[in-house]
Amino acid sequence: MKDGVRLMGRGSEQIKWPIHQEVSRVTVRAKEAVEAAGGSVRRVYYNKLGLKALVKPEWFEKKGRLLPRAARPPPKQKDKVDSIGRLPAPTKPIPFLVEASKDLPVQHLS
Repeated sequence: MKDGVRLMGRGSEQIKWPIHQEVSRVTVRAKEAVEAAGGSVRRVYYNKLGLKALVKPEWFEKKGRLLPRAARPPPKQKDKVDSIGRLPAPTKPIPFLVEASKDLPVQHLS
């Protein structure tokens, strides 16, 4: 997934039930069709690392890294988004090592 989800207007006349979506991009026709059916569309911003955290959160755990914080959109894109995308919280704390001094062995903290 390169840029997230783009909602297009093709087939918009078939939307009959309210749906609530968060997308990277949306056409005017698609947004009007969703809102006419009682739903909502929010344009959210995710950078490449944020999208990776949504699609493959296990990659960060495997590498021993925390999930990244949500990034703000670049100034040129601020008017094209409604909000900053939300990233999931880590499901469990990632243990880290404390450097050992001469007197203390390395301890595993959690």
